[in-house]
Amino acid sequence: MKDPNWKKCILFGDSKDVIRRIPDGTIDLILTDPPYNIGKHSTGNIPMSGRLPVNNDIAEWDMLDFNPEEWAEEFIRILKPTGNLFIFTSYHQLGKWYNCLDHRFDRSNFIVWHKTNPTPKIFKAGFLNSCELVFTCWNKQHTWNFSTQSEMHNFIESAVCMPPERLVHPHHPTQKPVSILKKLIQIASNENDIIFDPFMGVGSVGVAAMELNRKYIGVEIDHKYYTAAKERVESCLDGHEGFMASEPIASSYIYRQIDDSLPILLSPGKKPLHENRETLVEGSSSQLKPLLKWAGGKEKELKYILPNIPSHFQNYYEPFVGGGSVFVSVQANHYYINDLSSELIQLYQYVSKRNPYYIFFINQIDLSLDRAHDFFANQHSLIDIYKQYQKELITTEELKKIIMSFCVKERSGILQVLGDFFIMHTDVFEKELHLNLCRKMIRMRQLEREKTLLPIKDLQDNIETAILSALYMYFRHLYNDKQILHLYPEMYAALFFYVRNYCYSGMFRYNDKGEFNVPYGGMAYNKKRMNKKVEYYRSIELSKHLSRTDIYNLDFETFLQRHEPTENDFVFLDPPYDTEFSTYAQNEFTHADQERLADYLLNHCQAKWMLVIKNTDFIFNLYHQEGINIRSFDKKYLVSFMNRNRKEAKHLLITNYQ
Repeated sequence: MKDPNWKKCILFGDSKDVIRRIPDGTIDLILTDPPYNIGKHSTGNIPMSGRLPVNNDIAEWDMLDFNPEEWAEEFIRILKPTGNLFIFTSYHQLGKWYNCLDHRFDRSNFIVWHKTNPTPKIFKAGFLNSCELVFTCWNKQHTWNFSTQSEMHNFIESAVCMPPERLVHPHHPTQKPVSILKKLIQIASNENDIIFDPFMGVGSVGVAAMELNRKYIGVEIDHKYYTAAKERVESCLDGHEGFMASEPIASSYIYRQIDDSLPILLSPGKKPLHENRETLVEGSSSQLKPLLKWAGGKEKELKYILPNIPSHFQNYYEPFVGGGSVFVSVQANHYYINDLSSELIQLYQYVSKRNPYYIFFINQIDLSLDRAHDFFANQHSLIDIYKQYQKELITTEELKKIIMSFCVKERSGILQVLGDFFIMHTDVFEKELHLNLCRKMIRMRQLEREKTLLPIKDLQDNIETAILSALYMYFRHLYNDKQILHLYPEMYAALFFYVRNYCYSGMFRYNDKGEFNVPYGGMAYNKKRMNKKVEYYRSIELSKHLSRTDIYNLDFETFLQRHEPTENDFVFLDPPYDTEFSTYAQNEFTHADQERLADYLLNHCQAKWMLVIKNTDFIFNLYHQEGINIRSFDKKYLVSFMNRNRKEAKHLLITNYQ
């Protein structure tokens, strides 16, 4: 459950993304002030000699087309049956709101707000713009709190918002007075009801809601307005425990602020907007799982490892933690884990601290995968294009040109796959989509020539794979962009997690430029999503395990010297193997490093230790001495290993105890 005592939730982002994650029938009152689109009909702000221009409520965002039809369905969906809908609007937009909402409610009407001090018309060329409209909708079970007949007039009157209430920095041209908003909230909601404002501006609705003991969710896409709104609303609840402890990490349209106090339990099937740091989910399994897919992970070898660890020890140490298969499978008083991969350790830190930004970006990647699937499902023309190629009605060169034309024609839908948070290098995604579709269709035709025609289901699966492979290549490109690491570390960690889960066979491989270059895992990954792993990250069992864990990003020797294991402790080691591919997460692990490790274990370590490593003559010679127990295992069994010439032995399990 989220905190039942929450008061406010203030979000920096696109409210279209937020509203889709709000469950059906959860909002008591939508009170909002969306763009009016009057800028295109206005004469603009009037310059005045020796003073500031006369403001005509013109802003750049008002010049953008705003279509009520794009919001109506979601407004209807999230409102409770007892809910009310109040939308500030202009006469230009009133008819549009009426057309898309009136027939969906039992009643609709409008309120006239008369401004007693409207912007003057210096040249007296027409009527003053002294009235604004509030379009209202409600159902039979609605909440009305009228106490007198006079309150029931659909006419309200006040001055426009004036200093000191009106903000100067930042200036918002359409800031509404709190007094008017409080009157509407009192009439149309009760205490502790949830008020939702998807166009928050500088937060006046939130201030009114706080003063009337309502709960408030506000969303704003302009960072300067968001910051002002957050400060104003939180000042109404000074000292409330639900406040955020810090400001957003980055203020960019890419990095949306995710407030810790988002109160809503998301409905089944919907991906969470974020995870609360204090929210835990009951785990369904007593056996913890690795935190992520990791090359060389020991999950399948646990049947050999766990029966051979000491039966009793106090603290557990793991200098090369990797995916954490052994770490999460043993019980100890306290855990000390380490890895030289800074990306991996950053992930462990985020999971340990239940960082909501990290979880948020994982969910956004999942949503992109869903949108990629939906994009393919709606693009039947791709199958038709391939069938032309299949029947040799077009050449390979013509195929490439037709796919290019398709990408140009469908550009808007293609970019929507990425969502708002990953619109960075769109040319890369468009290029990858064209390249992957061409490659896949050419390869499909080659296979058909060699064997037989593919059934329609195989054609569909292959083309969907091309689309998801293009998306993978795009995310891989973002992961290789180290600027993202510095500007948006949680996003970078989510990309790291994604490529580790979706790359071919979980491989490590980097090119000469230090760029990760493992391709997409293939068709078997098309339906794979990361939401189950996110649920696991929130489990009570994992949280308890991590609460007793210290996490480090150090050289193994520095780590073990910082917290020297005692004779009552246990050290498990799964270092990089002694092979020609000795680079570990872009960090080379040489023979000299293997010798340093052996020297520490054999000559300095007081604790019991277990080393699991690939069998080579070099490794065997390092550890083949009195008092050291060496066994080998393969896929079938674990046996004692004393003959260095036994070439079939693949892995060694080495301990300093019997």
